[in-house]
Amino acid sequence: MKKKLRVNEFEKLVKNKFNVYNSLFLNLPFRKISNVGMLIPLLHHLSKQGLESAKDPLEILDSFFSTHANIKSEKEKIDFMFRVIQYVERQVVLYDSVEDAAFPELQELDNNLSLKDYIHLLESKKNGDKLLEQLSTFSTRIVFTAHPTQFYPPSVLDVIDKLRTLITKNDINKIDLTLQQLGLTSLINSKKPTPIDEARNIIYFLRNVYYNAIIDLYSYIKKNVPNDNFDNTNIIQFGFWPGGDRDGNPFVTSDVTKNVADQLRMSLMKCYYQEIKGLEKKLTFKELEDLLSDLRDKVYVTMFDSEKTLTFKEIIAPLFTIRETLINNYNSLYLEDLENFIDKVKIFRTHFASLDIRQNHSVHKKTVEEILKK
Repeated sequence: MKKKLRVNEFEKLVKNKFNVYNSLFLNLPFRKISNVGMLIPLLHHLSKQGLESAKDPLEILDSFFSTHANIKSEKEKIDFMFRVIQYVERQVVLYDSVEDAAFPELQELDNNLSLKDYIHLLESKKNGDKLLEQLSTFSTRIVFTAHPTQFYPPSVLDVIDKLRTLITKNDINKIDLTLQQLGLTSLINSKKPTPIDEARNIIYFLRNVYYNAIIDLYSYIKKNVPNDNFDNTNIIQFGFWPGGDRDGNPFVTSDVTKNVADQLRMSLMKCYYQEIKGLEKKLTFKELEDLLSDLRDKVYVTMFDSEKTLTFKEIIAPLFTIRETLINNYNSLYLEDLENFIDKVKIFRTHFASLDIRQNHSVHKKTVEEILKK
């Protein structure tokens, strides 16, 4: 088994890898980037030295520009400092990618247990029943938040994802090529994201990452706990801030909140629709065909029309019927696939993630008062 790293070892690994890959920035074959990359360490050194000597910041910069950068006009100075910001932004992207790639090497901290460690403890007869009871009632909530300044364009997200993979493989040639791509790719969105844009960006990860990841985790728990009837789909829940942050974002209105709630629900229905289509290819049995096609058609309508909705019962009831028929008449074929889908419906229900309505308490008070009056 590969040895895990302690925190100080992990930090050293990340720092060393970052320094190696960051050195590639110094030689990027682009005039606007390479010059800045070579001059930033010098600017940092001179600034630190000058401030420690109580020099005026403008004096430090003017000395740097005239002595080391041969920059004279005000426009050139501003342009250079803007390039510094661009360069550092890309260093942040690189550092995050290196850290993400190294994360699997990190050892568990102190006495904290991973979920797998916790489940292994269930094998102990002494503590097993108590731990199982705790796990059966345990619930944690992951809350998705957003800030306009944290959003990269989709093109940059693709570069970050590629960098993370390449750094894991230590593929230096492709890392070099990808860093060149990063150097020429704009990190700025073409327009300021609206609350709806923020929500859609986060929903992308809900739909393409968490929707499947959560069932991998939940299936692992069900398979490894010593209880065949384990059923705690509340073990992980999801909260959602974009579209509900009335206190922190003046552009979030009631219409925006409703729109985001609709986007969440319709995106979830698209996930369910794909699940049902996948099951139709496996459960090709006469008794189940109509049940599946009927559910698929009902879900399809809700994917595009915000006024068309299905209740949790309308989705889960036919799935229970299909499961019973599958067990009784078809040797439980593909039962695990069906049960995984049923568990997803229990976890995400019809809303995907619950919107957190954050508002000044005075507004909540006024709202409750109006409700009580009527």
